[in-house]
This record gives sequence, structure tokens and C-alpha cells, in this order.
Amino acid sequence: MQRARFAGLLSRTAISNVRHGMIQQQGWMSPMTRPVVVRSLASFASEQQPIPSVKVTKHAESPEVAVVTLTQSAFSHETARLLIKEWKAIEQDQSIRAVMLKSDLKSIFCAGIDFSEFMKGPESFGAYWRSIREVFDVIYSSRLNTAAAMHGHSLGLGCVLGMACQDRFMVANIAKPGTIGLNEVAVGVPVPHWLVELFAQITSRRHAERLLPLGRILSVQEAVSAGLVDKADFSSQQEMEEFVVRYLVGRNKSPRVAQAETMRVIRLNFLTMFRSTEEEDVATIVRYVQEEEAQSVLKAQIARLADKSRR
Repeated sequence: MQRARFAGLLSRTAISNVRHGMIQQQGWMSPMTRPVVVRSLASFASEQQPIPSVKVTKHAESPEVAVVTLTQSAFSHETARLLIKEWKAIEQDQSIRAVMLKSDLKSIFCAGIDFSEFMKGPESFGAYWRSIREVFDVIYSSRLNTAAAMHGHSLGLGCVLGMACQDRFMVANIAKPGTIGLNEVAVGVPVPHWLVELFAQITSRRHAERLLPLGRILSVQEAVSAGLVDKADFSSQQEMEEFVVRYLVGRNKSPRVAQAETMRVIRLNFLTMFRSTEEEDVATIVRYVQEEEAQSVLKAQIARLADKSRR
């Protein structure tokens, strides 16, 4: 059941890639409009080329808030490189105090690693995993106030991106709300040590023991109860995103330097562990991805998705 559910959501665009190459405080809330592009933080390709998998805007009414939007459900190596590039550009812009991370996909925030990345061999996957780690690092160590607005399914890496941010929000009051979780075990890959520790810090060690070894995917309400999601009583993506912008504007009212330094200290011990164990982490996950069990599951799911896409 978990494997089937995982395969159906992890990589809605994976086959295409294979085939084609918190607290509402009074006094600071004000009406917000939808974000519009007002600047380019990095040069993108010409209009004739595909839409970039990561788009950056400044919020129209609150330009101190950058909006980073994912446009592809599966997270390729190219997407990882682009997100790193754009995030570093945001960090250099001193007019920006906060980032809302979101997607423009219908029912998915981020469905996880593109299946095709698993199948490119140990050297390629090792390089890809280093990029994934860097994506996490630039977000988790950011000087900025960060919030993930996860309107849809947030599986595997989608959950990781949310946990890298300081706050996580989802939409619960709709007919088919999203789901969230670290479901690596469902495809025969153990959850990396640093992700286990982070999940346990955000929720509890007991939640980590009960959920992670089963590859459990949580409903929005279960995620709120576990402390993985901070607020979810929204009836639409727009309502959530407008709240998140107001929330970030409220956090931005604290003195810039003191706030950033305090957050740095709070996250320092985890970051020290994370960075010091990179080589071990990369070697471990590459080894397990190449195991027969994981490769068998991955190949079966890619074949299933390819067959489904042809129907």
C-alpha cells in the first residue's frame, strides 16, 4: 500500500523526464495580493526555451518577501542546481528579509526525487545527492525568515524542503488535502541519519520511531498533530499564501541582525553535524540505492508509470 501510494505521487513528472531526455497577531496584518514578477534574481533562458523549474519573484505588496516557486513535481539535478543558484542570489539582496517556498502545481508541492536520478549509476547519483544536501543547507542556514506553503502532496524530498524552512503550512479544509512524509523506506532506501535527527527534533523521537521505519505518509491533520506542520486551517491555496506572507512580514519586524544571529545559534549544532558527516552520508545512500531491493522497486515503479503515461 505504501509503495503504491508513494509511486503514484513521488514523481508525476519523472516519466516525462525519462522519456524526453504561525501565529496570527493583530496590528501587522494587511490585505495582500497575489505575487507578481518584479525583478530577476538570476538570468533565465529566452522565451523559446522551457519554463525554468524554479521561479523567483518579489511579492507585489511586500517586496521584502521573496517567493520561490517550484514548477515541476519531481526534483531533478538541474532543478537542484537552479534552486541553489537562485537562493544564493536572494541571500545577496539585502532588501529581502524572508522567503515563501511554494509550487504552482495543481495538487503537489514537491513529489520528491525524480526516479530517473536513481538509475544513472553511483557516481551520478552521488553528485546529485551532494546537490540535494546543498539545497537543504542553503535553506536551513539562511539568514532569512523562511516558510514553506505546501498546498499539496509533500513527499520525500518535498517533506525535506519543508523541514529546511522555519515554518510549514498546508491546506486542510478542501475535498482532497495533500499528504506529507519521509517515505524513503517504501522504496528500499533507509532514511539518512541527519533526516532522522531533524524529523525527531521537529516532531519527537517517538514519532520518528513510529513513522520513519514504516515509510508512513501523513494526512495534513496527522502532520499538525505530530508538529510537522504548524498551521493548516485554510480553505484554499490563496488563503494560505496570503496568510504566510502576512506571517513573514510580522517576523520581519524583529531587528535584522539580532534575529538572524539567534536563528544561526539555534541551528548551529545540527548544521555542524550535518556538514561534518557529508562523506559518510553520500557513501551510505549511494550504497543503499544500488542494492538489489531498491533497484528492483524503482525499476518496477518506472515501468508502471511509463505504462500509465501511454494509456
